Amino acid sequence: MARARSNPSDDLTVEERSRLLAVARRFYLEDRSKIEIAAELDISRFKVARMIELARAQGLVTITLNDDGALDWDLSQQLAEHLGLSEVVVVHANGDDAQVRHRVATAGAEFLSSTLRDGEVLGMAWGRTLSALTTALPRLPRMSIVQLTGAAGSDLGQSPVELVRLIAQNSGGSAHPIFAPLVVETAETARSLRQQPDIARAIAMFTDVTTALVSVGSWNPPDSQLYEFLPSAERDDLVQRGVAAEVSATLLSADGTAVADDFADRTIAVTSAQLRAIPRVLAVAAGARKAGAVAAVARAGLITGLVTDHSLAEAALAGPPARRRAGA
Repeated sequence: MARARSNPSDDLTVEERSRLLAVARRFYLEDRSKIEIAAELDISRFKVARMIELARAQGLVTITLNDDGALDWDLSQQLAEHLGLSEVVVVHANGDDAQVRHRVATAGAEFLSSTLRDGEVLGMAWGRTLSALTTALPRLPRMSIVQLTGAAGSDLGQSPVELVRLIAQNSGGSAHPIFAPLVVETAETARSLRQQPDIARAIAMFTDVTTALVSVGSWNPPDSQLYEFLPSAERDDLVQRGVAAEVSATLLSADGTAVADDFADRTIAVTSAQLRAIPRVLAVAAGARKAGAVAAVARAGLITGLVTDHSLAEAALAGPPARRRAGA
């Protein structure tokens, strides 16, 4: 029975392998030209070229590109068409979750700073990636910053109040925070809080927002700070009701249908209708686990653009096109 080959170069003799490696080493590592190599080894430059090709074909030479952090414009265009979005930035990001999040946040910061203009009103939601983006922002044009959601959790560094403060400090513009929790016990409590003067003034500015920056949370599979924040009983109930994704405090099924309006009534946050009225809503999301959630948010018509990594982009492209739901 023939022995299976573990490597294509197993067919080469020791002498053949050595000669190919000698040529490849001179060409790739010593940066010698084919003419120089041919003269030294007393062979034609055409034979040198064939030997270089054979070294690669036999697996003696492998080439790796360090594309971490590089933008992939072809993948960006494919994903924009697939999701029906007007602007998409896909960045190559390798490593663990924190490293991928950092790469996406940095790309988002650069893209945002290059496209914002003086006098804009920037709406800011919350999330781990948005927190990383805020610290990566270069100097911004002067503009007003409006908080789009109340706060959840106890990490002050990721509080939307702190993000709004930092961005306003960066741009030299005005800050309009919402000093309230994201989720409260009852709809009546939420209505009362929305009527508080400071909160009401911030909410009134939602109609002035020209660019909104939001994160996307996945509930199936779970990859969401809101999911982690809610009590397990409430969270399980919402999953049973079909929640697959969230943006700000809007909960969605996989097909982009709004789910659990009673939950939204208990939140202090921009509504889905208010988000759709904003000319530009840019989502920043990292990780293939969020691919389905991003597609759901796109189907719901709640975002116009996306900054993400190649793994999420490839996972989203493997799924069906995210055609926008009727009425979205």
